[in-house]
Amino acid sequence: MVLGSERMYERAMAFGPKTRSFRMTPSALAFALVTAASLTSSAALAQTTGGSTAPKKDATPSKPAATPAKENKGAKSANDNAAPPPATTTPASEEIKPAEPAAVDDHQEDLQAVYLSGDIGFTRADVGGLSDSTGFDKTGANGLLAGLGIGYRNRAFRFGARFRDASTTEYSLWSIMGEVGYGLKMRPLSPAFYVHAGYIFDTGVERGAISSKLPAGNVLTPDVDLNGVVVGAEVVASYWLTKFLRVGPFIGFDLTVLHRSQPPVPQSLFRVPDEVRNNALFGESGNGLGYMFNIGLRVTGDVGFDSGKHAEHAK
Repeated sequence: MVLGSERMYERAMAFGPKTRSFRMTPSALAFALVTAASLTSSAALAQTTGGSTAPKKDATPSKPAATPAKENKGAKSANDNAAPPPATTTPASEEIKPAEPAAVDDHQEDLQAVYLSGDIGFTRADVGGLSDSTGFDKTGANGLLAGLGIGYRNRAFRFGARFRDASTTEYSLWSIMGEVGYGLKMRPLSPAFYVHAGYIFDTGVERGAISSKLPAGNVLTPDVDLNGVVVGAEVVASYWLTKFLRVGPFIGFDLTVLHRSQPPVPQSLFRVPDEVRNNALFGESGNGLGYMFNIGLRVTGDVGFDSGKHAEHAK
């Protein structure tokens, strides 16, 4: 370093005598010495370390090393803010299944509806089974039962009317009744209990029921009238096929109180004897306390008109 400074000084002095207009001032000399010293030290340092660009190459890898850390931090914060993976959550269908009885929701009827029903079955009717003064030879008979019903249902309560035709081997009886019912909240098999009362009357009495009371030579069977009151109860077990249609068996028992009017003396090809005129059938009117046992199948359809209210209720 000292050697370099001396050389630069010698060059400056050599330049000075040749050029008279240039003078080497002390400050210029000091600046030249400092510049020479810095250049000399830089050259020496470059030779020692093998070049000035090596530190830059060594420092470069340190920057990518820090980059993964930032990316990991970003990924970690993103994972913290993200929702849990779907695999760890319970599917919505599994959450609904425990709280949703499928049979109940699928077969739940509207809260209010007009119902229509039809009956078909077997009947055992006896117009004088408990007390008899009808004058009939036969008071009991088996037959076919058919019926129609219509009414209004408000939740579990039913209010309606029912028509029935009991066609037996000895007579046919029609009845028109009002009914009140209550259905249990069981599904899909829904029991319902009914009580009913109404008017009952005959549409025809067969000749076999009164044949012993007719005179010889009688051709036309006389018209015998029966009418009275019927009171009964029944149980229906309806199975819900759809939301508005159900089918099920029913069983019921009716009590009948009937009055028989006195019929006119029957016509005959021969003279009607007094014993026929005064017998139990033609001599006076009569009464009968009887019963009807019914069993069969009922089909019921509902026409609902409050689906919105039902939806709110279900929620």
